[in-house]
Amino acid sequence: MEIEKRELEEIVYQKLQKLPEFFKDRLRNIEFFVEDGTSDRLLGLYHGIPYGKRTNYNLVMPDKIIIYRKAFQKICKNKKELEDKIEEVLLHEIGHYFGFNEEQLRKLKY
Repeated sequence: MEIEKRELEEIVYQKLQKLPEFFKDRLRNIEFFVEDGTSDRLLGLYHGIPYGKRTNYNLVMPDKIIIYRKAFQKICKNKKELEDKIEEVLLHEIGHYFGFNEEQLRKLKY
């Protein structure tokens, strides 16, 4: 499935707007990006200092969550599947932002 970067950015934005206020209120100093990516397997990446480990956190560059467009194009067959997968990956990466590791996220089914 082909999707333009701008369209994928809009889907990511819409999914972020639908997050519960509890989570949105705690997303601080973090930016979301859509990039092409270099791997067909990596859908998203969190890069930063998890929320619960932030001490003396002044003048720090924003954390990043990156969504990789090419990987989504490769695995998604239609727009509904794409939107569902984006939501799943965003929640997974936001889980890393809140300090969950891979094993904990798998147990939570993210």
